[in-house]
Amino acid sequence: MSRIRVVIGLAALCLVAAACESGGNSSNTPSAAAGGSSYRFYFVTHGDNGTFWSVVQKGEKQAASDLGVQVNYQGSNNDDSQECQFISAAVTAKPDGLVVSPHSQSVLDCAKQAASSGIPLVLMNNCGTTASGQSYIAYSGAITCVGQPETAAGTQAGIRLKADGGTKLLCIIHEATSTSLRDRCAGAKTGFGGNEKDLVLDNAKSNVSSATATLQAALSADTAIDSILALDPDVAKNIVEAAVTGANSKAKIATFDISTGVVADIQSGKIDFAIDQQQYLQGYLPIVFLKLYKQNANTVGGFDIVKSGPGIVDKSNASKVASLTGQGTR
Repeated sequence: MSRIRVVIGLAALCLVAAACESGGNSSNTPSAAAGGSSYRFYFVTHGDNGTFWSVVQKGEKQAASDLGVQVNYQGSNNDDSQECQFISAAVTAKPDGLVVSPHSQSVLDCAKQAASSGIPLVLMNNCGTTASGQSYIAYSGAITCVGQPETAAGTQAGIRLKADGGTKLLCIIHEATSTSLRDRCAGAKTGFGGNEKDLVLDNAKSNVSSATATLQAALSADTAIDSILALDPDVAKNIVEAAVTGANSKAKIATFDISTGVVADIQSGKIDFAIDQQQYLQGYLPIVFLKLYKQNANTVGGFDIVKSGPGIVDKSNASKVASLTGQGTR
């Protein structure tokens, strides 16, 4: 595939007020390709501008550049209502395709409505199943979903923590409404062998001090906890590490997703390992798939998940990943 040089547009493509008034907690970073095709795609997520989502955005921007398309990105900072507003704005704009992270059932319903209007839909990040057991892909009418099977990824984390000597596991849910986080903890319980407890610290990344204090108190109250699974790299670095130190706990820390700081802490031994879902792919591949669909009527995944993970980053391979996290692509 030839590489097309582009100019990244700085102006937001907003057609309704809901999309324009994104507020301080969401980002609007459209990637516009000059001299390429006329395809316009919207990319709507529950992203929060944190470590994880900055890599997703880097992926979608690079895809826009490589393929010569325009991408309007909107992150809602875990606000389901705002994410649905952004999806509605995309429907009004009538783009050539739409990418959505189905953060919750309500957002999935909004994505389904968009697909029913005739907009090609690709899901990303949360590739789960509904309460009735139907895949998000089938339920919404999406072409595919790019992400990792969350329950299976959690199971692998639990198996690894058990193998590393764990006997009692605490799984930290940092957004109460997120179905994917609960799926991870459910999988971890299975893999760990059952002696697992969830601790919900809602909006933890926006309330670091109180979340840290709550976790520290839980560790002080139950010194048998010897394994902690964070579900976000910023939560692992900014909350779990501080709480473990404050409680003088010896618990091993593992996390979902990587960052420069997490990889450094894996190398130093502060963090045991990280489950890597390779979120750069979750930004890049949906744009590729939508262009192939529009240009050549290709569907990818056979109406099933295109897996971006899980992988495991530990001391055995952290050095290989370290330089790439510094570049913002891992």
